[in-house]
Amino acid sequence: MVFLASSIPFLLLSSGLLRGDLGINPVETLQHTTGDWTLRFLVFTLAITPLRKTFKLPELIRYRRMLGLFAFFYVVLHFITYLGPDQA
Repeated sequence: MVFLASSIPFLLLSSGLLRGDLGINPVETLQHTTGDWTLRFLVFTLAITPLRKTFKLPELIRYRRMLGLFAFFYVVLHFITYLGPDQA
């Protein structure tokens, strides 16, 4: 469930790119959206430990790595979007 929920922003961006629904400047939309999602996933990842300790939910630790990898995935997309279409 966490994997599917974390993939939704990428799927929405991909479908918007294929349909041409990203607005006047699609590269800027891709950069801002992937950057925003990177920050969100970093916050989600860093919030796992305090939530786990506060609410005594040790099973939350299983999701920290997956959320961190999704943060890395979105930052790589952000960087590739900057290097590729934006600087070309």
